[in-house]
Amino acid sequence: MTDIGERIRVLRKEHGLSLEELSHKSGVALATLSRLENGKGSGTFKTHRKIAEALGLAISQLYQGFEDSGPEEEVSIFQPKPEEAETFTYDDKASSIFLASQISGKKMFPQMIVLQPGGRTALEQYGQGTERWLFCLEGELLVKVGGKEFKLGRGGTIYFKASQPHQFSSLGKAQVKALTVTTPPVL
Repeated sequence: MTDIGERIRVLRKEHGLSLEELSHKSGVALATLSRLENGKGSGTFKTHRKIAEALGLAISQLYQGFEDSGPEEEVSIFQPKPEEAETFTYDDKASSIFLASQISGKKMFPQMIVLQPGGRTALEQYGQGTERWLFCLEGELLVKVGGKEFKLGRGGTIYFKASQPHQFSSLGKAQVKALTVTTPPVL
């Protein structure tokens, strides 16, 4: 595969969908899908996730085949202005800020989880072979992994197989900030 647009076109056709049908199923604008498939845009991680879900795929399956798609950059700097950073919002008390650009070409997915008091992420579970690491920067965090609970304070870390159901929740009355890295990149 040479680009994400070509991959989306191939998968869409394999599923017997027109552009219009994929647009309707995914909630992604028809013009955006067209630009993606014609190589006139790369889209965002959020867009890719919606397309993967509409096709009944995990995001990692959408990105399959890009691992060795060309020479790797030796250094990649990502310094967006706050309004430019891509953010995934779970709800009004929980969000995730993406800490790298062009995730589809990377071997890991770094994020900052921000939880307000009482906030929590969705229950997540990724495919086999996926791993996740988390470092608590501030606040108190409850990490649920595979039916077990772990409490982390500032400076605490946890490393686990992300194929297990997992969820992060705020403990206490202070905001929680935590760095997390998932490999391979998924949502």
